[in-house]
Amino acid sequence: MKHLATRTLLASLALAAAATPALAQSTAEGGAAPSETAPAADANVNTLNNQLVAVGDNNRYQHDYKKFNISTNPLGWVFGSYGVSGSYAVSKNVAVRGDVNYYAPPGDELGISGMSMGIGAPIYFRKIYSGMFVEPGFQVSTLDCDECDASNTVAGPNFQVGYHWYWDSGLNVAFALGAGRNWNSSDDEHYEGYDDIYATGYLRFGYAF
Repeated sequence: MKHLATRTLLASLALAAAATPALAQSTAEGGAAPSETAPAADANVNTLNNQLVAVGDNNRYQHDYKKFNISTNPLGWVFGSYGVSGSYAVSKNVAVRGDVNYYAPPGDELGISGMSMGIGAPIYFRKIYSGMFVEPGFQVSTLDCDECDASNTVAGPNFQVGYHWYWDSGLNVAFALGAGRNWNSSDDEHYEGYDDIYATGYLRFGYAF
């Protein structure tokens, strides 16, 4: 019995020694040793290629993008400035944008109202509708005062610098500040500020699709 136990032990050691090189070769060729405690993926944790990514920010690591974006300023609707802006992406870094706005402040006794239309070409440093951008454009605005019996028109180029926040849901927020140049040469007696440089800017909440 003693000799049988010794032979069994020696046979087991020989088999283990033979299996070790095979396992090492499999690992060297790119295989992985089996694991009994492999961690399971947590469906409640947002990852991209097994790396943690803040929820809603997957788009920052993807090349594709949405073509259209519709936006407005809900704060403007409260204060009497009603407008909508639409953009179309012509490439991953450049879009063309147009907007229409109507201005009629509530409770105004002078009967002030106005309209403006603008076009622009926002150029994004990182990706369309995301991150810092510059925007050359052109705008025409008119303002009427019924009680004053006066009107004014401003037309000319503008240039703005802004930042665009975008999330995977398609919701986005854009903020920009800049300056415009008035090219209107009207001789209207109520017109003032010909050839003036004036401040421009906007805050818009949008949805891209």
